[in-house]
Amino acid sequence: MLATVRVQEKGQVTIPSDIRKKMRLKKGDLVTFVLRNNDVVIQPVKIAVQELLADLEQSLEQRGLKLEALLLTCQRAGGERAAREFGLNEDEKTRLYQALQLQAQQALEMIRAHSEHAGIDLLDEAEIDAEIQAVRDEAPNAYRT
Repeated sequence: MLATVRVQEKGQVTIPSDIRKKMRLKKGDLVTFVLRNNDVVIQPVKIAVQELLADLEQSLEQRGLKLEALLLTCQRAGGERAAREFGLNEDEKTRLYQALQLQAQQALEMIRAHSEHAGIDLLDEAEIDAEIQAVRDEAPNAYRT
């Protein structure tokens, strides 16, 4: 599928409706722009996270390490400590941090969408923490193979 669109004044582009339908994108969905060589790939955030973690998992498995263990260590001790403990190289750390950042953005979007749906204008810190913890609790199961 090929489509041409004009870049607007602030760098905005409209994803053509045929492509949005094929990708099942709807209003409010998060997408990420991935630069690969001289190409730009637009992906739903969920797919980008899966690809980053799949690449990282393959790299870890070559050294006999498990992605799930790395992600659990990240949750318990933080990304920097997990990267040190697992001996991640710079490329692996970059993939890990990108995946974690995208997951955090997804979590915030879920909180925003939930609060909008519930008609809540402002969430207090305890509610935000509870939502983030719920997403964290689900995360390890999402990447089991």
